[in-house]
Amino acid sequence: MRNRFYIMTLFIAGVVLLAFTLFAAYKEMNPEWKAYQKEYKELLVKGTRDEATKKKARELETNIQQLYLGGLKRIDRCTSCHVGIENPLMANAKVPYRQHSGDYLKKHPMSSFGCTVCHLGQGRATNKKEAHGLAHDTHWDYPVIPLKYIQSACVQCHDLDMLKQKGADKIVKGEQLLRENGCMGCHKLNNIGGVLGKALDIIGSQPRIYFPMGFVVGEKTPYSWIKQHFDDPRAIVPVSEMKVKVTEAEADLLTTYVASLRAEEMPKSYRRILETQKDGKTSEDGEALYKKYCIACHEKGKDSLFDEIFMHTIPAIVNPAFLKVVTNDYLKKVVEEGRAGTQMTAWKASAAGLSGQAIDNIVDYLTSKRPKEKAVPFNIVALKGDLKKGEELYKVRCALCHGANGKGELGINLRNPVVQGADITFLAMTVRDGREGTPMPSFGKNGVGLSDQDIVDTVSYVKTISKKK
Repeated sequence: MRNRFYIMTLFIAGVVLLAFTLFAAYKEMNPEWKAYQKEYKELLVKGTRDEATKKKARELETNIQQLYLGGLKRIDRCTSCHVGIENPLMANAKVPYRQHSGDYLKKHPMSSFGCTVCHLGQGRATNKKEAHGLAHDTHWDYPVIPLKYIQSACVQCHDLDMLKQKGADKIVKGEQLLRENGCMGCHKLNNIGGVLGKALDIIGSQPRIYFPMGFVVGEKTPYSWIKQHFDDPRAIVPVSEMKVKVTEAEADLLTTYVASLRAEEMPKSYRRILETQKDGKTSEDGEALYKKYCIACHEKGKDSLFDEIFMHTIPAIVNPAFLKVVTNDYLKKVVEEGRAGTQMTAWKASAAGLSGQAIDNIVDYLTSKRPKEKAVPFNIVALKGDLKKGEELYKVRCALCHGANGKGELGINLRNPVVQGADITFLAMTVRDGREGTPMPSFGKNGVGLSDQDIVDTVSYVKTISKKK
């Protein structure tokens, strides 16, 4: 009985092995590309009445089509399936037999460019699944680019000005959105920008495994991740602090541009890119720089904003009451040094990478909105601060917003080195006049009612608060 069981087991195993062997042999003898080429020949024969053309179609050899692209160090076999890619007779055929759209191949001949340099995917593969690399089990780092994001490939060789003239509007608009929505306030690009987020320079070169796909809906590709992260950052990365307000269409445009930011460079003979500055120097005016680096957090800058992501108040930096009393030098120092203990990075050349001229342009833009009316002077020289009384006043009047230790809650962090280094007269005038449009009221005689002496006592204590635990 036992021998009979073993014999049956061996027989079944043998049948299964034979079946797999036959199936593998069949697949090897009838690969996917061969079926495509067969149907292509049939389409050519049916699609023409010219006997000479029909004869040539029937005589087409069925074999692997391979392009060796020495200048790009690539091998592409895509035309094994996309056999009609250069054939005008296939202009209206179905994919994969259809001729390439537009007139791109006139200036991008297949013999020089191939397919994967623009479309990505796995050039050596000979079946759709492996070539497109979309399925997670293909284990291919760089899946084919969805057609709606295909313009992300163009900037490898062409600058944005040229693309704008040639109708590649998606990537041009995407770059404009990135520049005008403050994305670089948190992300570096060409070594310039904030440090809260990851540098963007090589996002388009990152393999699929770089992107955490656990919450991505649909295809698990870098393009899906980037797009859905623009749609709702915390739906894709629950701990993300990214601030973004874009429409569905704008998210697609931003994805197109971000996917174009690649580490590798095309060979020089392929490039048609104008030289651009990458040293932090800029000819951009202050408004353009403000939109690029500041607007994501400060928005229009007229009102203070409590940020529910960062959990602190973002100050109003073009508030009229603030601009009345602040000096250009102080503003420049804030921009250069940032605010320690907050998400406000230091923007000087050695940190976020802005040149002194760029920072001056930002300060000039901010102060261009300064009211003509001057603030009432504060004669602080005639008064001497009482630290003990100032501490008592601080606990009663200031701690509710700025925190008992001055680290900031609703109000700003007073322990910040830039605040601690501020001129005491500026601080006194700030307390006296308050900030219209913000939670900071006037504490002077026309507000809460503190005397000038009370204000000097409080400010004198504030100047020492960073030394306290």
